[in-house]
Amino acid sequence: MKIISSFATTLWLLLLYAFLLAAATFIEKYQGSTIARELIYNNYAFYLLQGLMAVNFIAVAVKQLRQPAQQKNRKTGMLIFHLALIVILVGAWVTATFSTEGVIHLREGETTTTMWVVKPGTQPGADQSQTAVLPFQIKLNDFKLMRYPGSQSPSAYESHVVITGTDGQRAEVISMNNVVQQDGYRLYQSSFDKDEQGTVLTVNHDTVGSTITYTGYFILLIGILWILLGRSSRFAMLNRQLKELTDKHSKAMIWMLFALCSAPALSAATVNPSVAEPTDAPQTVINADHAREYGKLLVQCASGRIEPVDTYATKLLRKLYRDDTYRGLSGTQVILGIIANPEQWQNEPLIRLGNEEIHTLLGGATSGKYVTFHSLFDEEGNYKLTLPLQKLYERPSAQRTKLEKDLVKLDERVNIFYALQQGEMMNILPLKDDPAHKWYSPGEDLSAFSGRDSLFAAKIFGWYVQELVGAQHTGNYAPAKEVIGMITTYQRAQAHQSLINERRIRTELCYNRLNLFAHASKAYLMSGVVLLILLIFGILYPRQRKWRLAGYVFIALPVLVFLAHTAGIGMRWYISGQAPWSNAYESMIYVAWASALGGLLFIRRSPITLSLATILAGVILFVANLNSMDPEITPLVPVLQSYWLMIHVAVITASYGFFGISFLIGSLTMGTLAFSKQLQALEPKLQELRIINEMCITIGLCLLTAGTFIGAIWANESWGRYWGWDPKETWALITMIVYALVLHARLVKRFRTMLAFSVLSVYALSSVLMTYFGVNYYLAGLHSYGSTEAPVAVHLLIGLYGVITVIAVRACFKRGTQKPD
Repeated sequence: MKIISSFATTLWLLLLYAFLLAAATFIEKYQGSTIARELIYNNYAFYLLQGLMAVNFIAVAVKQLRQPAQQKNRKTGMLIFHLALIVILVGAWVTATFSTEGVIHLREGETTTTMWVVKPGTQPGADQSQTAVLPFQIKLNDFKLMRYPGSQSPSAYESHVVITGTDGQRAEVISMNNVVQQDGYRLYQSSFDKDEQGTVLTVNHDTVGSTITYTGYFILLIGILWILLGRSSRFAMLNRQLKELTDKHSKAMIWMLFALCSAPALSAATVNPSVAEPTDAPQTVINADHAREYGKLLVQCASGRIEPVDTYATKLLRKLYRDDTYRGLSGTQVILGIIANPEQWQNEPLIRLGNEEIHTLLGGATSGKYVTFHSLFDEEGNYKLTLPLQKLYERPSAQRTKLEKDLVKLDERVNIFYALQQGEMMNILPLKDDPAHKWYSPGEDLSAFSGRDSLFAAKIFGWYVQELVGAQHTGNYAPAKEVIGMITTYQRAQAHQSLINERRIRTELCYNRLNLFAHASKAYLMSGVVLLILLIFGILYPRQRKWRLAGYVFIALPVLVFLAHTAGIGMRWYISGQAPWSNAYESMIYVAWASALGGLLFIRRSPITLSLATILAGVILFVANLNSMDPEITPLVPVLQSYWLMIHVAVITASYGFFGISFLIGSLTMGTLAFSKQLQALEPKLQELRIINEMCITIGLCLLTAGTFIGAIWANESWGRYWGWDPKETWALITMIVYALVLHARLVKRFRTMLAFSVLSVYALSSVLMTYFGVNYYLAGLHSYGSTEAPVAVHLLIGLYGVITVIAVRACFKRGTQKPD
């Protein structure tokens, strides 16, 4: 009993569990999901480990209940939290053992009373050999697939069915995030036939398991609230201790503050990997004011979104050049230049190569990271990449080398440049009363237009280009501007009114012009650094009020930047019509916001924490604005159109901000313990940082846990299973376990030192980085971004952890006998 109720046993079980989960994600990557489930997820030994964890939680809880009342009250929240985890594990076991899951495939007009049974460990929709009779009859009357305007991307799909059961007959519509229940069975929209004449429904019968699991989620919520808000909780005790700690005048703090200044230096080293570009603009350029007028026109992009040309042109330039400007020219100026002066722009080094080994394929006639369109063709006009592309397209995409993948991307950029020259890729002409709401480009087939519309569509853009070319010589852009006005009038008259929201268009143009996130990055970094300097002078000259007043000003500055940051998120939310954390760029923006918020929560308690959080927010925004992250606003696929998802992503991503602050505090403490010779004088301040560190981890872990299980509810409401061992789900769980280990390590005597806690909090962030970057860019799964090229920041983080390891080793050797907290 002593072993099973030991905290050391808890740590070892959690560590083993996390290791097996991590191993399973890599097994799935290289061997497939079936092997991963056989070896890990559905293995009886894995079930036994989960059972041992549940028994250990119960034993530890019983042990805690036997403690004095005061200590027992302080741990009530944790006991409730652990009880919730036990209930959730029991619910998962009941679901895995007694639930029934299957698939129904129906063609329009077809009726059935059976389903294909999905075996444990397989995915819905897989071939099954066993059928089960349903206690009701279901008939598919019609299947409808809706697409985003002018694109092939589904916006929604739904099955119109008639269900006949013991309670009679009724018509229902089953769609993504709209579940229909009948006789204890839940019917979910899963997929559809390619000809759009049939549907695939997932069927789930798990009343008992779901009830137990959802009860566990409710208990978990109570536990989280108790931990954070309970007056007798450890979190409240830490908050009281933080209030009592006052050591604002210690001159020994100077060394620590100087150590902080390395953070902005690190961010400064994280420069744009692009080579320095020439400052000279092309010989003939489009007038900037006129480009802004053209940028107000509307265009339909490939996803079907209607957006200002200003947004679209910047997006195209980013694809060609991997930057928002070219030699000081805006995206609209560059795109108009390619259209009006194709020969000049064919000789501009505008196309990013992506891989300098491609120079060899080009005959060695080029160099650098950019090439001209002209250099990609020989003297006879033959495309130099034709033969290499033909060879690589004969191979499966999964077997292509990095050079070959980069070659495909280069070919895409060349095609974009060529299409722009031909008047394509500029869908500014809406076709009136088109059922698909498609807009056309001047350079494509315009036979769908008729009457006056046909004449206007065929002639207007050529007329505009003619006036634009003339304006470059005369300097009179008024005629070209007049043609823009005609196109604007035509767009408003011909386009379906539901596609054009004038207020959103104006907001988007303002959003593009303000560029709030790029400016916020600089402001965060500047205010963070200046605040540190003022803290130093405030310590050196405590009697001079000017330093104190200046400090108040720069404590207020992060608040103002945070408000601007919040406004930027709000504008993006309004423009897109969806919560702005649906892709890598948006989630980075949100993590930066959460980091700044975390620092502001400690604004009265610890200026150091505020400066750390401010610098962290600036670095994250800086990374987000690197050209490896695409800020494009894209429509959501149907399964993501759920309020549960919005809450899930918001909560779970916010936790990363608090974990980031913990990382910086741990790094600062570790560096101080490794290099400072005045530890006794720094002890109160180090203790303050230790407390804030634990509070940040506690908040982060509560948010992460809540967000993960809210995601489980979303999954259950969307496709009938609240946990599928997708790599993203698995790594979120691993991150929960890792930070639980950090918080519980203090219960084991050998890990009760300040150094141990700092080291653990620093290395724990690697699990967040793996969840965020590793899964999104390296592992396959429902949450990945397609195994694309990872941002440069990933490689820099590897180097950063190398430096941290050296500091940790030095601190361990120097402070290995640090006394327990």
